[in-house]
Amino acid sequence: MADSTLPTSCDVLIRVADLIDGSGAPRRRADVAVTDDRVVALGDLAQVSAGRMIDASGLVLAPGFIDVHTHDDFALLNTPEMTPKVSQGVTT
Repeated sequence: MADSTLPTSCDVLIRVADLIDGSGAPRRRADVAVTDDRVVALGDLAQVSAGRMIDASGLVLAPGFIDVHTHDDFALLNTPEMTPKVSQGVTT
């Protein structure tokens, strides 16, 4: 992404995360800009201002994981918010 296409501001800026994008590419250090609940830019975004800044140094940032084999029928009745799954990054 060329510098001219970078946003000047965003709602949330996640800084220096170890990004695993799910494509099979090696992890890389990157900033992630989010506006209106959508990722709007990736890369070195040190010049982007943000309403909220999150320092993700030493942390991994990845898309939500899909648990393709699960038996959560009873767990869903007891814990509708599915905190045990969400806390592990499972979103679907």
